[in-house]
Formats: sequence, C-alpha cells, structure tokens
Amino acid sequence: MERAGWYILLAVGSTRPFVHLASLALLTLSLVALLPDCASACSCAALPGTPQERASEALSGSTTVFSGEVVELEKPPPDTTMVEGTMLTVMGGGGRKATVTLRASEVWKGPRQQTVTITTEADSSMGCGYPFEEGREYLVYATGEDPSVSLCSETKPLSEADADLGALGDGEAPEDAGALSDTSGGVSVGAMVGLAGLAITGSFLLAVRLLRVR
Repeated sequence: MERAGWYILLAVGSTRPFVHLASLALLTLSLVALLPDCASACSCAALPGTPQERASEALSGSTTVFSGEVVELEKPPPDTTMVEGTMLTVMGGGGRKATVTLRASEVWKGPRQQTVTITTEADSSMGCGYPFEEGREYLVYATGEDPSVSLCSETKPLSEADADLGALGDGEAPEDAGALSDTSGGVSVGAMVGLAGLAITGSFLLAVRLLRVR
C-alpha cells in the first residue's frame, strides 16, 4: 500500500515539469505571435534644419497641404487571429487604414476643396498612423494621388504649427462648393425668380398701356 502511495506521488510530481513546459510553450507562442506587431512600431528619422526649413521641405515633398478640422474619423474593427491549438486570441492590424475627413480652412497645395478625405494607418499606437482626433484642427502634409498621412510627416495640431504657418505664408481659401450651378436639367430657383419678375413687369406695362388707350 505504501508503495502504491509513493507511485502516485511520483506520478503527480513527474507531471509538474510537463505542466511547466506546456505553460512555457504557450507563453513563447504568444510572444512569437505578437512579434509582427511589435516589429511594426514606427521609427521616424529626425529631419534636419529649423522648423521653418522643415516646413518648406515638407511643402515641396507633399501633394496636399492644408489646415482643417476633423469632422469624421472612421476606423475599421481590429483584426484578430486565433492561435492554433490554444485559446489565445492575438490582436493584429497590419495594413488597416483609417479614413479621416476634414473641413479645410486654408490650402497651400493641392485641390482647393472644402472637404478633404485622407487616410492613415489605423493602429497609431503600434504603426505609423497619425493619431487624429475628431473635432480638432490640424496642419496636414499629405502625399500621394489618394492623400495619406503618416506619423513621420510634418503633420501637427494647428495650435502647434506657428513656425510652419510663418514659413508657408498665406494660403488660399477653399472654393465654395455651394456656389455650383444646377446641372440636373431642370429650371433653377434663380431662373424661376427671374422669369416671374419679367412676367410681372410685362403685365404691369401692359396694364398701363391699356389704361392710356382708354
């Protein structure tokens, strides 16, 4: 009986190393699964020169430069990956894009439109996405045919852009989108008012002429 007890204790004791090994294996697997995200942390090289010189360089290297307020910020849901053979779920996010819509107030380069939509990486905490906040104003340096912004650009809150604004000088006001003429094929409101005015004037002149004839 005593031998049976010793065998049981030995069997229980012998399972402990396997439990530790299994725990260590799960921990290692979790770290390995997280490495791609950790490795994607943004690293930006500091640009030489004064803030004014950096602003001039950023202007020449950007396709769109403007100031404006963020009116809409759309982020896709985070990607999740289940680690095979475990109950672990790893959060990922490589390549996901956030869409940022801004109401432009001043334009130095690019289309002079009131509303500008740009993109940036969705995971600003791990990647190079810029951490835009809805309702806040920014000086934006965007690149590409479809404007995009990264954390490594000279984009910054407008309240911190005095040096840039001094180097950029006066920009241009965005065009008034409300001034577009109606091209739907119907008669515009202005045309209707004009026609009504002409009809009233014609009727008045005709009435005066008839009275004079009498």
